[in-house]
Amino acid sequence: MRFLATKFLAPLFFALCTTALCAQTIQIKLVDGKTGRLVGRACVGVWNRKDSQLPVYMSTDKDGVARLRLTQKDSEVDISYNPKLGCGGTGTTNPVLKYEDTLAIYSTGDHPSCALPATMPNARWKETDPIRTNEVLQKGFVSANTCGKATASPQPGIVVLFVRPRNFHERVQDWKAGEYFPL
Repeated sequence: MRFLATKFLAPLFFALCTTALCAQTIQIKLVDGKTGRLVGRACVGVWNRKDSQLPVYMSTDKDGVARLRLTQKDSEVDISYNPKLGCGGTGTTNPVLKYEDTLAIYSTGDHPSCALPATMPNARWKETDPIRTNEVLQKGFVSANTCGKATASPQPGIVVLFVRPRNFHERVQDWKAGEYFPL
């Protein structure tokens, strides 16, 4: 009986340990809430409230995925800004952040979150509740989608944020503020 328990539990224990070691990278996927397609070349913010006063803005790649790595060591923290990436001149790719219990992950104003209804005043500038880091690494996280019928299943190490394009009213507001041409 002990042999059988050892034979089945040892591979399971090994798999769990391997997952824990490899799962320190988090992928953030921006998904259009209506179409279900990934949104490439967009900005997503990550805020580790204990570690820094300012959010880190990452640019998604052409496939709509942004990646960050978490570390326990202060000496490994690395955020290399690249003004060519956009994101207000403070964009980065593949940053290494200090591991904390929670992260606030949100889309920027160009691709507002579908977690909050578009009818809510200033919804595109509001962030959702912080996400527990352990939950993301072990189970994954999928935001709410009030924009359409697209769905996703949580996967370990992956955060799926449903987003939408700015509506006409938001584009006009941006144009008035001098940020963008409205159409």
